Amino acid sequence: MERLDPDVPLRVASANVHSKVFDDEVVVLEMKSGTYFSLRRSGVDVWRLIEENASSGRIFEALGERYDAPSEEIATAVEALLSELAEAELIVGDPSIDPVQPSVAPPAKKLLFSPPQIERFTDMQDLLLLDPIHEVDDAGWPHMPVNP
Repeated sequence: MERLDPDVPLRVASANVHSKVFDDEVVVLEMKSGTYFSLRRSGVDVWRLIEENASSGRIFEALGERYDAPSEEIATAVEALLSELAEAELIVGDPSIDPVQPSVAPPAKKLLFSPPQIERFTDMQDLLLLDPIHEVDDAGWPHMPVNP
């Protein structure tokens, strides 16, 4: 896997990727494959920053401001997560996006760093892919393909 450019803003890879942020978890669903992911710990902050189109370099900085840990430890853990998200085609670097200043504010006192945790689930692929919205032509739902 190619390393992400630390200066290029990141974004969610496609309209097939949907996410919901809860207090301590982000659930990310990739509709094309029916695979879903759970991000926990500092992975929640990473995903929020990706949704704001932060670059990987800015993500490292923001987590360094938020968590009490050596910058190398944070960078290594976050880089591994970003690589896995990119490999799963959930995120991409997009140089056409203007960089933004992420809104994950550092706390008054730095938090203990807990490396991002990601889990991949395929147990519902068949059920998610049974959705009839996948069985349409270019006109979209509710138009079924002429030759299914």
